[in-house]
Amino acid sequence: MAIAQNYVSNELSHFVGRGKTEKEQYDLLVNKILKTGWLTHGPRHDPTVPRTANLDLSKPISRDEAIRYPVVCFCDIPETELSIHVGKYSKFGLAFQKDFLIAAGASPVFYVANESLLPLRLALFKPGDFRARVEAAQAKGAVDRALYFDTSVRAIIDILAAFDALCSPTEDARYFKGGGLSVSECKERIKTLLGLNDAHVTAIELALRSNAQTPTTLVACSDFLLNYVFSFIKCFDAKRPLDDETHYYMEREWRVAGNVHFGLPDVARIFLPSRYADRLRADLSAYKGQISFLE
Repeated sequence: MAIAQNYVSNELSHFVGRGKTEKEQYDLLVNKILKTGWLTHGPRHDPTVPRTANLDLSKPISRDEAIRYPVVCFCDIPETELSIHVGKYSKFGLAFQKDFLIAAGASPVFYVANESLLPLRLALFKPGDFRARVEAAQAKGAVDRALYFDTSVRAIIDILAAFDALCSPTEDARYFKGGGLSVSECKERIKTLLGLNDAHVTAIELALRSNAQTPTTLVACSDFLLNYVFSFIKCFDAKRPLDDETHYYMEREWRVAGNVHFGLPDVARIFLPSRYADRLRADLSAYKGQISFLE
């Protein structure tokens, strides 16, 4: 016997056109998404555009600024409980059965409460961009998760980027292209993080550049961490009101790291205001699924 819970849904919903006019939201939902069969991660709604993660290591992951990762987002909120969510986004959206999206690669995000306090001993890394915050935490005697994640993610990427630079003679051959990281800077960072000297780094560089396996392993590890771990971390300020636009925990978010291709029969539900009902039925007569009106 199936057990029902009214705080989760069998459907995952996606709402479109935040900040746009209703006319633009309807056009985006019907003409650019439902008629094309593509829900894309890019603003141009072009499924041929590849997904790439852009890094700015001077920015914090706790503010969703360190890694710009194109994803398609969904909320796991029952239809009857959507009022707060649509108030932040829009009343135009679509939903798929959860099983359909799991098969397309969907997975829940990992929520992190920024203000949650941790032991001070965890503040191990002190990159220059976050040094003032680390010193403030030391004076306070405790470190919050925002700072812990910001400095730890930065240290992990610094190490990966350094090894990437050491085994790749040109920037074009590197996994971490751009991002403001020169080879010399990468060397300095890994020396600091791992307690190495110039001779150590030179020896590592010579060993890595003669080893064909190293780049393959580094790319696999970097891709895993950036695209399937760090891209699924969602930090939020837990003390904000539930209807605050940045209280993301209320979204119960799932993500697909890429585009979602679908047919109309895959769409479980369409959301829009009732005044658009006749227009939707005329524009999308082939649709036979559920329609929910949000007023």
